[in-house]
Amino acid sequence: MANGVSRRDALRYSAAILGGTALAGSSLTRAFAQQTARVRFAGYVESQEQLTQTLAVLKLYSDKHPDVEIVPEFTNFRAFTDKIATETAGGNAPDMFSVNVDLLAEYARRDVSMPLDQYIPDPLDLTSYLGSAVNAAKFDGKQYAIPNDAIAPAIFMNQASFDKAGIPIPAEMWTWEELREVSAKLGKDLGPRFWGVEDAGGNYIPCDIFLRGRGKSMFTPDHRLGFEPEDMEAWFAYWKSMREAGAVPPGDVQALSSNDDPSTAGIVAGRTAMAITLTDSFVGYQSLLQDPLVLHLMPNGFEGGEMEQRHYSYAGNSTSVSAKSPYHEQIIDIIHFMHFDPEGARVFYEGSGMIPCSGILRDELAQTGSEADRKIIEYLNLLQKNPAKPRYPGVPGMSGMLGRANEGVAFGQLTPKEAADQFIGEVSARL
Repeated sequence: MANGVSRRDALRYSAAILGGTALAGSSLTRAFAQQTARVRFAGYVESQEQLTQTLAVLKLYSDKHPDVEIVPEFTNFRAFTDKIATETAGGNAPDMFSVNVDLLAEYARRDVSMPLDQYIPDPLDLTSYLGSAVNAAKFDGKQYAIPNDAIAPAIFMNQASFDKAGIPIPAEMWTWEELREVSAKLGKDLGPRFWGVEDAGGNYIPCDIFLRGRGKSMFTPDHRLGFEPEDMEAWFAYWKSMREAGAVPPGDVQALSSNDDPSTAGIVAGRTAMAITLTDSFVGYQSLLQDPLVLHLMPNGFEGGEMEQRHYSYAGNSTSVSAKSPYHEQIIDIIHFMHFDPEGARVFYEGSGMIPCSGILRDELAQTGSEADRKIIEYLNLLQKNPAKPRYPGVPGMSGMLGRANEGVAFGQLTPKEAADQFIGEVSARL
């Protein structure tokens, strides 16, 4: 497997990803006879590397199958969610498209996506796939998507910042109170324009981990809110306390970070020592830094409470099939080529920054991949030793809803209680 992207390539992240949409009107293949199946494949990618390898495997497939014309339509997640919502509402869904846990629930419930159980295990054998990711691609007991990757919540730590402050890397199992204490000390020792960790109050996944530490969860298996208003108020109050302690940047500084461009992240820009995010960002973040990053568990509980491994692994990107597409046979063959054909799978994952959901391919990558790849695989393996309850489907737009509420508190426009009420109101309307 190839190593991660160059520093220069990674800095071109935003423009390169958006450039993928320019391919939407052009085919990967030559003009074909009237019998050609024209398959539109729309999706989102997390990096330039993932886009490059996805286009490469689709081109390889079309070269081998001249009767199938693949039209790629890829962009970043935010632009994709707007596009897929508009197209499905207009009855113009692509033949195959990317979903995450929340999008899958939305389009399965509306019968836009089709169940794939008839193709499992032949030709799509998911036996070696990460069980939590396979389950996260199900809705109402049916398999609506095939996981492309395996990801998990994590906190990235810049080892050099900890060394400079003389602070040891925290223990594997630690509390949210310890995160505040360590972050405030990093900010005090390395400031004044430096903070321990970026503000994650608008981040859906760590909020779910926080709620699980209180015996709740963001959603329940039957697709309802799994917490009480006071639990969400506690979440926003926690990040308010982090700002007051100097542990995270104030609202105006935090606004410099863009979710779509890792080069603006505080840990990359030299403003913070830690970033709470997902493992699929690790390769991209590390490629932008000279200092080695430590892949670490987020806090798993609170002082005086029960400490338990609460991190789940799942698929950040899965492939779903349009129920109305006339090309189901061809689409299943494309998915099979990307995941199970040795040549296709190698091209799809090599240098992409994605960690395969397939255990067979993960074991291969552990032997041939980059150091960053191996760190992610070791981390995912750690979680599997004591698996947490899976992530339950939510609704699209969670990050926007949570982010708006958190910013309201950060800029003094909302109290934690008002932010909780606003967030719950927005989510409930979507449910």
